Amino acid sequence: MRPKTLVRQFGILGMLLAVTAPVLAERPPAAPAKVFPYAIHKKTLANGLDVVVVETPEFKNVLSYNTLVMAGSRNELEKGKTGLAHLFEHILFRHAYNGQAGAYQDLMERLGTHNNAWTWFDITFYHPLTFTSNLAGRTLGAEQLPGVIELEASRFAALDFNEKIFKTETGAVLGEYRNSSTFPTLRMSERLLALAFPDHPYGHETIGYYEDVVAMPDHYEAARAFYDTYYRPNNCVLVIAGDVKADEVFAQAEARYRDWQPKPVKPVPEAAPLQGPKREQVGWPADVAPRLYVAYRQPRFETASVETALGQLLAELLVSRSAPLYKKLRFEKQTVSELAFGEGTQGFESFDPRLAIFDAQLFKEQYAPKGAAYFDEVIRDIEQGAEDLKQFSRQKDAKQILQTLKSKYRYDFLAAMSSPAAIAQILAWYYRFERNPEVFEKLLGSVERLQPKDVDAFARKYFVPQNQVIITLAYQAAKAEK
Repeated sequence: MRPKTLVRQFGILGMLLAVTAPVLAERPPAAPAKVFPYAIHKKTLANGLDVVVVETPEFKNVLSYNTLVMAGSRNELEKGKTGLAHLFEHILFRHAYNGQAGAYQDLMERLGTHNNAWTWFDITFYHPLTFTSNLAGRTLGAEQLPGVIELEASRFAALDFNEKIFKTETGAVLGEYRNSSTFPTLRMSERLLALAFPDHPYGHETIGYYEDVVAMPDHYEAARAFYDTYYRPNNCVLVIAGDVKADEVFAQAEARYRDWQPKPVKPVPEAAPLQGPKREQVGWPADVAPRLYVAYRQPRFETASVETALGQLLAELLVSRSAPLYKKLRFEKQTVSELAFGEGTQGFESFDPRLAIFDAQLFKEQYAPKGAAYFDEVIRDIEQGAEDLKQFSRQKDAKQILQTLKSKYRYDFLAAMSSPAAIAQILAWYYRFERNPEVFEKLLGSVERLQPKDVDAFARKYFVPQNQVIITLAYQAAKAEK
């Protein structure tokens, strides 16, 4: 957070002291170095759209143009209508710019834009990567092409698609589901979420329930309503990083997005307590390596909280190569071939409390003679690893371990922002919670303030049976037909 000046701290009294008693006035302390090396500029338009700009002039003519929509599968509140957030990730690429089918994507390709997006539980993120010279438009031969800002504003504020396009994309989503369903991890995740969140939209994967995806072609009106509700300026953030000037971007954004109309967004009720422990075995028809998830309910993300800060270090504490649990399972007992912790590639930062998952892959040759006892052994060891964190502060080197992890976290965090695209995505990921441009200062500051006793307190609160869900998966031969 930027330090306040003396005048801002003390108001009129500070100014009077500075004028009437200059001999006694102290020189303001030197400003501490900021965590993030770039200024983050922000302007909120009258319709509620946040425009956030990071100027990185050393990346010559590079423009990362990102739109964060704060709606994902968490916002699919109507029973039988899951998968709509992910579906619209597809449909937005089919926008009929100026009423011409396929024109949006064709123009983006002619501008040399790498154009992609992804959907998650809380958000949908669109991230075209192009040249700064494409921002406001360019001349190609005798033709004047619209700029990326015009094309993006057009599809978000006035998406043009028809029922035929809708049904085509539902077919593409069904194909994507069928492809994903060949991997056992989708089945495990579906059962894990269903047990953990039986009455909350976190209870299904972002792609939706299979039966809902099959029925999706009949849900055109529901899909239209989803877009109309959540694709609103007050529910979106425009994040631009690259070789740009913030004032120029703000002026263009004002011109292109100001007619986009806001709309209140209905809040999502928080999930009920988990009421664990819960456990389920999943059979798999192919002879794959056994696998298990041991999951615990975690707190919602709050940038400056102790619990959020501790959550940023859990993977290092539990499953890094130097962590006692990892060394025990992977090297000493050799009961797992892989051990990870988190929730997919994005971590478990979320608007509502979600799950932190120990993901362990086991050995087929050990499962064959041991069966369920093999699962039980690994589960006990994972539970003990979580239990040991409740006494973390009693380790003689606890303070040094924690300091090392905090330094590594800070270094890795900043090192990850190696391009305008990476900067924009990481900024959007954390900015969304409180819409504060100084989010990096707050987050890394809260991590730096952690003490060993905070590890104890976190583990005692969250690594408990009532917060636990376990899924195991192993080969199960299909029953022979009579």
